[in-house]
Amino acid sequence: MSQNYLQDIATSINSITQSLDGTIAQIENLNRALEDNSKNLMESLTAVNENMRLIIEVIKKGRSNTKESLDEIKKHIDDEIQSLWNEKSLENIGKDQIEAVKKLKNINYAIGENLYMTQMLSIITSLRQILGQAKAIKLTKQTTAASAQK
Repeated sequence: MSQNYLQDIATSINSITQSLDGTIAQIENLNRALEDNSKNLMESLTAVNENMRLIIEVIKKGRSNTKESLDEIKKHIDDEIQSLWNEKSLENIGKDQIEAVKKLKNINYAIGENLYMTQMLSIITSLRQILGQAKAIKLTKQTTAASAQK
């Protein structure tokens, strides 16, 4: 009887050990999956950061190029007006020509405003795309975490 009893205990211990081995294997698989997801998330975040850096560089370069172009146009107009003034030819210019110069100044200002608004729209669009990607990554992370908990 004692040998049967010991045999039953040994069998129970073996089944518990096998069950624990299976549980440990499942935990190790979950750990590997979490590590892989964490690695993928970090790679995605790194890619998003790099994309944001590149977008900001492009915006800065475009803004400086636009500013340079507008500065050149403004300088040219200012030089033309100054040369007209220096030659005292403004006295010979009629009202139509003075209005044309005023219109040129207004057009120069409007061009600058339109370019600035275009850049702002581009920045907003880029930020929306980045936020969309970030939300998708967050949702994926939450889904993965929920799956891992089950």
